[in-house]
Parts: sequence; structure tokens; C-alpha cells
Amino acid sequence: MKLTLSNIREKISGVHFFRHKPSLSFISSVLVLAILCIGIHKLDTFLDRKSPPPKSAETAETAAAPKEDSSTKVTTANIVAVGDNLFHTSLYESGMNDSGVWNYDHVYEHMTSYIQEADLAFIDQETVLTPDHDAVSSYPSFATPQEVGDAVVKAGFDVIETATNHVDDFGLDLTKEQLDYWKNNHPEVTVIGTNATEEERDVIKTVTVNDITLGLLDYTYGTNNCLATGEDAYVINTFNKEQVAADVKKAKEISDCVIFVAHWGDEEDPMPSEYEKQWATYLMQQGVDICIGGHPHILQPYGTMSDASGNKMLIFYSLGNFASTQQDITGLLGGMARFTLQKTVTPQGSSVEVLSPTVEPLVMHYNHDANVYAPYLLKDYNNDLAAEHSMHLVRTDEFTVESLYRLYDEIMSLEVEPSSGTDLLDVHFDPYLNMVDDQGNIVKASGNE
Repeated sequence: MKLTLSNIREKISGVHFFRHKPSLSFISSVLVLAILCIGIHKLDTFLDRKSPPPKSAETAETAAAPKEDSSTKVTTANIVAVGDNLFHTSLYESGMNDSGVWNYDHVYEHMTSYIQEADLAFIDQETVLTPDHDAVSSYPSFATPQEVGDAVVKAGFDVIETATNHVDDFGLDLTKEQLDYWKNNHPEVTVIGTNATEEERDVIKTVTVNDITLGLLDYTYGTNNCLATGEDAYVINTFNKEQVAADVKKAKEISDCVIFVAHWGDEEDPMPSEYEKQWATYLMQQGVDICIGGHPHILQPYGTMSDASGNKMLIFYSLGNFASTQQDITGLLGGMARFTLQKTVTPQGSSVEVLSPTVEPLVMHYNHDANVYAPYLLKDYNNDLAAEHSMHLVRTDEFTVESLYRLYDEIMSLEVEPSSGTDLLDVHFDPYLNMVDDQGNIVKASGNE
């Protein structure tokens, strides 16, 4: 029985009092009992007030779980990029039709699922597009059917890189006409590297994906015809140290992450050139987060650069060719860059991390007899297809899935030493594509096509 004041009263009321004076021992016992009961009551009240009610199993489980900070927001964007979309004669002939309706969807059919599953996809449109079928041309001056652009968009590409050495092969009028095509026919894509007006040249292109805003820049070392000079210099973004620094600064002010596309390097060389390495260091120092390179028509290594000042940049020196009909194994092995951007927003600010960068090898397959032309990820390719490749008609090189993987591993194992030099940041290219300094001296003779 719980000992309470009411119990005590009941006990006391049941005691028989004698008429004579009670004994001292009896009174003492009653007083002790009363004091004891009052103390127990106060202790019971104190414990009831201080002890929390027993927790249910659900409450205990909830308390054990870590509490989510509702003020922190994390978003991600998956990015892919491929190399040069380079249409030689047999490649553009594969989409021709006597009816006049040309189509190139077949070229990208084996890559479409990978392109479309990304949140943002980049492609280097190496050659200028023309609406005139009679004007279509291949090496050394390229004019590619506009229907190729339609197929590129249908495949899922979102960002079209146009600052290449071939973009002025048929003059600046066609360069601008290409911009009109993209604007009028595919306003949903973002075109970088060439500009219709000076005002457009001064505006940094941005794309926002899953609340992550990307500043996009695209530059070429030069062009085959060197037409974008003087009052026309705004049409094509050409490497210039002061202009690049200014553009990167503006891009950083309006974006979470800056991606710089660079058309540079020596053709057919898997090792990045000194020009590439000097510019890569300079871009990192300006605050570029990711650099995607092209033009050498061969894969080059990739990795993350950093310096003692805390600068860091993911760089893909060259992704090689995407679609082409090159005639050697190095020109047919390309790469698809993949990486994830993760943005974290807290009350203190926001930051973006680059996660899981990789290059997946791909191969350009073509069979002239069967009129088949299409790049594949190498993991989807097989030796039966390799045996049917028309490269065997002109080359005796081993061309198997295994040889392609060996070449990929060889290239990716190359050790690239970053450069601290700056002497090539101010050079320009003459009409013969020689590298020339401010005094007109040839620093390096042309080896480019």
C-alpha cells in the first residue's frame, strides 16, 4: 500500500484513546509516523514533477535518429561531354536521300540513351553547318548539312561548342548563319564560342540545372582562315589572356561553377602540349572549375590540378573525336567525360563540389559497304563489329576491343607535368597556323590541319 497522508489519517483515527493521559512513548510514535508520511509525500511529488513520462518505442526511435538540418539544401547535376563532331564525306553521305530529305539520327543511336540520361550534355560541333546541300564540303574546308544539328539535338545534347579552327572555313557570313539556325530552329540549346553581335560577345552564357548555375565559356587557339580580326574579332572567341581573365571573372560573379571549353593542342599527340599546359594553369589561377579540351583528334589524359594557393580545376585535356571517319585507331578512340556537380546551400553560404570525374572510352564504328556510321561506348562494342570496320581496308593495325582498351590505358597512364611557364599565353597564330609572338617571330611551326 502506498503510504500517503490519507492512510496515516485512517491509522490514527482507528487508535483507541484512553481517558487517562496518553503515554509519552505513544505520542512519540505517532509524531514520528506523521513526519515520515509527510516526507514520503513530498518526495513522491518531487519525483512526479522531475521525471519525464516513459517513452513509447516510436518516440525512443525518433530521438535516436540524427536530426536533419532543414536549413541545408543539397542538389546535384550529372554532366557528360564528348569530343569533336567531325563530318567527313562518307559520314555526311550516309544521311543523303534522293528525295532531298537528309537525316543523321542513325549516327547517334547507340549513344542517345547515355546522352539523354544526363542533366546536361556538351558536344564540340567542329565543322560549320550549312542549309545548302550543294555547298556541303569535307576536308580540308568543312561545311556540314544542318540536318546534323537536328540529329545532335534529338540525341539529347544541350550545349553546342562552336569555337573551332574550322568555324570560318567558308567565311564569317556562314558562321553567323549557323548562329541563326541554332537560334531559330533549336532555341532550347545553348551555343557557345561564336557570337552574332558585339553585345552578345559581352554576355556570359549561363545554364541552370537543378538550381546549379553554370557559367559557360568557349575559346579556340585560332582558325584556319584567321578571319575574326579587327572589327570582326567579336565573332569567334579566340584565346587572349586579358579577355579570358575578364570573362572568367564575370562568369564567376553570376554562376556557381565555371566550365571552360578549350580548342587547343597538337593534332595526333596524346601528350598535352606546352601551350595547353600553360593555359590550363592560367585558367585554374583565374578560377575556372572545369576545363574540357578538344582539337588534337586523339584522347589525352584527364585529372584534377591544384596549387599552393588553393586553386583547383578538373581538366580533360582532349576528348578526341566523337563522330568521324578517321583512318587510324588513335583517331577512332574517343572519350565521353562524366562528372557530377553537387551544390550545398547553408545559412552561411553555398559551395559546389565536383564528384566522380571519369572518361569512358568510345569508338567510332563505320562500315562503308553497309552504310553504317555510329560511335559506341567501348563497353557496348564487340569484336564482331570490329572485324567489319572499314579501317581494315586502309590500315593493317590491330583493331579489336582489346587493342582499343590497351590504347586507352596507355594514354590515361601518361604523366602530365603542369607548366608554370607563361611565354605562350601571348602568342597568336598566323594564316599558316604558325605560333607567332608579338614581334612576329615563329615560336612554333604549324603542325595542325
